[in-house]
Amino acid sequence: MIIKDPEVAKLFADDTRRHILNMLGHEDKSTTDLAKALDKTHSSIIHHLNLLTEAGLVEETRIEKVRNMVQTFYRSTARRFMISYSLGEILEQEGLDIPWQESTIQYLLDGLETFDIKIPEDKKETVRKLLNTYFLRDQKALEEALEQQKADIKTRRYQRYRIIGFLKQLKLYEDPEYVRVIGELRDLLSPTASKRSE
Repeated sequence: MIIKDPEVAKLFADDTRRHILNMLGHEDKSTTDLAKALDKTHSSIIHHLNLLTEAGLVEETRIEKVRNMVQTFYRSTARRFMISYSLGEILEQEGLDIPWQESTIQYLLDGLETFDIKIPEDKKETVRKLLNTYFLRDQKALEEALEQQKADIKTRRYQRYRIIGFLKQLKLYEDPEYVRVIGELRDLLSPTASKRSE
């Protein structure tokens, strides 16, 4: 499901809500299950579930009596949610970071050192901005590939991902902004470039 409403997208900025959606994408869970798994209070989980339900991201599936307690079970309305690239572009134009993307960028930057890629301190902000644009363009191409699908694919899920990935790559190849960003990142992040800056 592609999220295009900025108010709904803001819900993804919260770690707990992202964890809830991830868990409910795999199987139905009760509020008690979620509270135990996430080490949160029952009232906190109910608060998050109410917000997610109002936004149409979560739905009640059943009510069961478990050990003399009535429990409501929930599931997410889609296995996977994607924040529309257009919302990311709006935030980027306003000079704001995309909260659900910042942790991914930081994780990537931290991990590059294990591949012998050291980013000079004076280049880190440039690399961060380029990565932000890279993820936006990548997401735009993925979104366009997904929207291109007109019927269900009668194949295994991993094969569907390969088809969509292939279509995404074709779209990225034709995107001059993506090509520019990849070129700049290649120049800044190649092992020889990081050795030259030492």
